[in-house]
Order: sequence, then structure tokens, then C-alpha cells
Amino acid sequence: MKWLDLVVSVCGTTFGTPDLAQNIDSVAAQYNVERTLILSVVWGESRCKASAQGTSDDRGLMQVIPKWHGSRMKRLGVTNLYDPIQNLKTGTDILSSLRVTEDPVKALAIYNGGFTPPSRSYNYAHSVLARKAEYDSALEGKDG
Repeated sequence: MKWLDLVVSVCGTTFGTPDLAQNIDSVAAQYNVERTLILSVVWGESRCKASAQGTSDDRGLMQVIPKWHGSRMKRLGVTNLYDPIQNLKTGTDILSSLRVTEDPVKALAIYNGGFTPPSRSYNYAHSVLARKAEYDSALEGKDG
């Protein structure tokens, strides 16, 4: 399966985010974070909806909370978390700063539940990584 086909199969027709595959690719390359991990977080956080709004004021594809990441957003020049590329950039910057490539379970648990994550955040981390493994398997042997 090719990358674009995988993103479409995961997210369906991505109303409002027609360039989601390309946007994830771009951010993944910029931060050296695997694109399948980003896609898995996007699915787990917002079901690929750029307009998603959570109960804790978490916003957009990766459900970033502005009150916790305002200084990061300012540093990145992010003004609209409902904009897919700005949201992906912010969320991936967070994951990168948490060293997701070195300890993905811990990084994802913190991403989900804060610096002292509850046990449910470790369940979240494992589900994101299981989904990522499925995506990797679907892409296996393709440069998509």
C-alpha cells in the first residue's frame, strides 16, 4: 500500500485536510519523527478531524492545548491550531521534545496525560504504537 492510500484508508475523505498525507510527510521529515507515528496520533486524538475540539480546550488534529503550549506556539509562529499544518507542526514538535524516537511509550504517555501520566495514558501510548505497527505493516515494501 502507498502512503497516500494508507492515509485515505485511515482518515477517509479528509474534508478540510485534503493535503493531510503531504502535510504529515513534511512535518515528519522536519522533526525526524516517523510519519506512521504522527498518523497514529492524529487518528487517536481527533479521528483525523482538523476541527476537533476536546473538553480541555484541546484543538485540531493532534489535540494541542494552547494554555500549556502557548510559548511553543509563539516560538513556532503558530496562530491557529485548527490549521492542519500548524497543528501537525506543534504536535510533532511536542513529541520530538519528549524524545518520542528514544522512548515512545513514555513520550506518548506524557503527551496524553502530562508529566505524571495516569495509567490510562500508558494504555493510550500502547494503542498508538499498536496502530503505528499496523500502518507500518500496510506500507511494508512500499516507498509510497
